[in-house]
Amino acid sequence: MAMPASRSNDRILQKALELFSDRGYDASSVREICEAAGVTKPTLYHFYGSKEGVYRAIVEGALERFRSDMLRALAGEGSLRECLSRMARAYVDAAVREPDLARFLMALIHNPPRSAPVTDFVGFYHGILDGLARVIDAAVARGEVASGSTEIRLLVFMGALGEAMHGHLLAGRPDLTPELADALVDTVLRGWSAGMESRT
Repeated sequence: MAMPASRSNDRILQKALELFSDRGYDASSVREICEAAGVTKPTLYHFYGSKEGVYRAIVEGALERFRSDMLRALAGEGSLRECLSRMARAYVDAAVREPDLARFLMALIHNPPRSAPVTDFVGFYHGILDGLARVIDAAVARGEVASGSTEIRLLVFMGALGEAMHGHLLAGRPDLTPELADALVDTVLRGWSAGMESRT
């Protein structure tokens, strides 16, 4: 988790992420988090209230930052390509900037800890999809791309980004670069050209 480790609250989150990733949420104690972060229990309780509060700060904080980055990218001015390129670049940048956090979140989605607070991953994901769908539909209305199934287009675009991220995190390939993000967008948009009848 790429964050400055000088402040106590940052160190708590950094060390808790390491412990939760290595040992799991259930097997990590407040005492171990405090020892790893070099703080006292009262300090942890002051900032986060409990181990559950630490977990929420890591998970919900990361999801909110990611969602804000995605929606900000989509809300900017410009063509559909420019909007999708901003989003794709922000998407891959998040995985490059905080790979350990990205791996942790992926693990939580597929295998959430039994006693950890429940996280609304579905609501988080749909919040991004809704924003993306509005941008795509607006581009269709402007005649910028051909008409087609927005649902399928969401699957294609998000699938391309997700596969790139998973490949990078699992196998180190592909390199997540701005150039790759732009190439994915261009490849997807070729199938949505306003000059052809598109089914995707």
